[in-house]
Amino acid sequence: MKKLKITFGILVLAMLVFGFKYCMGQTSVEKLKEGDLIFHTSKSKQSPAIQYATMSVLSHCGIIIEKPNGLYVLEATGILKLTPLQEFIDRGKGKQWWAKRVIDTPVKVKYKHLLGRRYDSSFKPNNNLFYCSELIHHIYQKQFGMELCKYRKVSSYHLFGLKKKLILRGISLDQEVVAPIDIYNSKHAHDI
Repeated sequence: MKKLKITFGILVLAMLVFGFKYCMGQTSVEKLKEGDLIFHTSKSKQSPAIQYATMSVLSHCGIIIEKPNGLYVLEATGILKLTPLQEFIDRGKGKQWWAKRVIDTPVKVKYKHLLGRRYDSSFKPNNNLFYCSELIHHIYQKQFGMELCKYRKVSSYHLFGLKKKLILRGISLDQEVVAPIDIYNSKHAHDI
């Protein structure tokens, strides 16, 4: 764990020294609309490992949902749920967040059948459970016919010092996953 913290510290320092494209200004909340993707750095226990493995500050994401009383984020945490937008923003490290838009025309996300499902902590595909980036990928593929990005083998990420933890969680190195940074970098997603 000490090696992981040191390496992660070096990564953060390198991002500060050489610049980091995610440090650009945020869009305003008023520009967000249903279907937009929102990202932040989670304060969860697994966030540093996700950031380290993906070499990104982004460790959590969700989809904007418009309701009559305001904007919400459909997200996978302990369960799949709707979280008020400001609560999602406040929960992120430093209250920093980033957004991307995939479809410019108005959309309606069908999500009610997904609410209440448990979070997929072993990141297994096709098990009717979801983790955050898998949820976004699933919705865009099933509802809008778009594959935002390709799934990647766990072994394709930076795993120095993480392999033992992954195995303990039942995550195979050959298993295919999609990370928040993969969704963020989708050729279909653009800045708002």
